[in-house]
Amino acid sequence: MLLLKICSVCFTVALYLYCKRLNRKKPGWLTSPIILTPLAMMGILFTIGLPYEEYQHATSLFTEALNMVTVAFAIPLYRNWAILRANWRVIVFSLSVGSLAAIIGGMIPTYLLGMGGQAVLSVIPRSITTPIAVSLSESIHGIPALTAVFVMLTSFAGMYLGPKIMRLFHVRHPLAIGMMYGMGAHALGTVKAFERGEVEGTVSSLSNIVGAIITVAWAFMLLPIVQAWMT
Repeated sequence: MLLLKICSVCFTVALYLYCKRLNRKKPGWLTSPIILTPLAMMGILFTIGLPYEEYQHATSLFTEALNMVTVAFAIPLYRNWAILRANWRVIVFSLSVGSLAAIIGGMIPTYLLGMGGQAVLSVIPRSITTPIAVSLSESIHGIPALTAVFVMLTSFAGMYLGPKIMRLFHVRHPLAIGMMYGMGAHALGTVKAFERGEVEGTVSSLSNIVGAIITVAWAFMLLPIVQAWMT
């Protein structure tokens, strides 16, 4: 078992580094290591016949590391406190509405598709950054691995659809652009937002944190209602 843990962790890190190097040679979100690494890992697990449960247990170190990353998100919140203080009404209201819409917009299709109660709970944190989303999913009895997939799909959709929506509705305000990227595409969106400008990137980074806090609050407030709805 110890050998499996060492090999799984080392191979996963090596695969990620290789995908990251590949992305540098051929930049683009389709060649992002966030996409290529899990796809390649799924193919390898299928080929060698290793059950996902055993791989997940062997690489539990990564899950534990996410908890430390979650605490580190307090740093950008502190650094960007001046922007939050100056625009807190707009930011909090916009992210609150966006977070609620994302939760409802994820739960209803998941429920109607018959994916099951745990999948419905797992989709609730899909619009927040992965470390916090995984922790929240575990707290509300979702499936953390499935939540991670929902988060990635949401992030990729936000990266692809975000610029199109901004052009369609003529969104030009830095706060609006930053919040759209931060709430809709998470870390990938923040990178894209910084390409638009310093204010957009800063607001996007801030939206990652504040949006996550708001989503956690919504999740625990709505949890009894959701559980009653599904029974």
